[in-house]
Amino acid sequence: MRTRPVSILSIALLAALLPAPANAADKLKGFYSGSGGFSADVHRTLLIEFAADGTAILQQKWHDKDPQTWHAHWKQDGKTVTLTYEQPKDAPNPPPALPDPLIFTFKHGTLTATTWDTTTLGPLGPPKLTAFGGKTNRQGSSVAACQSLNTLDPRRDCVTWGSKVSF
Repeated sequence: MRTRPVSILSIALLAALLPAPANAADKLKGFYSGSGGFSADVHRTLLIEFAADGTAILQQKWHDKDPQTWHAHWKQDGKTVTLTYEQPKDAPNPPPALPDPLIFTFKHGTLTATTWDTTTLGPLGPPKLTAFGGKTNRQGSSVAACQSLNTLDPRRDCVTWGSKVSF
């Protein structure tokens, strides 16, 4: 009779020591960034903001060039994160062709591109993206109203479509 409590205690201790499920540990945060390039001609930074409603905004800035901004929807399936581009609200008529989806492997808090549109993100693809640190890097509710990310004022998330005013 005495071995039973020891067995239950052993099982409880073993369960406490096992790693948490991958979903609990690998939850997407709000902002990710990365930069890279072998020389100034090919150096760029990439920022992505993921929102809780499945919207995302990507902004790429090549050295000495204007930033490029894309809107997308994202989904996470285990360790795979897929961004599917969508037309911006101010797209010309007829709209340009959309880039191929951007697919990442999400491991240890880092997004590593596995599939991308080479015309959009270059032949070497985007750099590895890491989350901005801290507990305040949470997904906002939506980025659907954003025209671009606000890179000039860190207190504001984005520039909105109608007013070009940061919120």
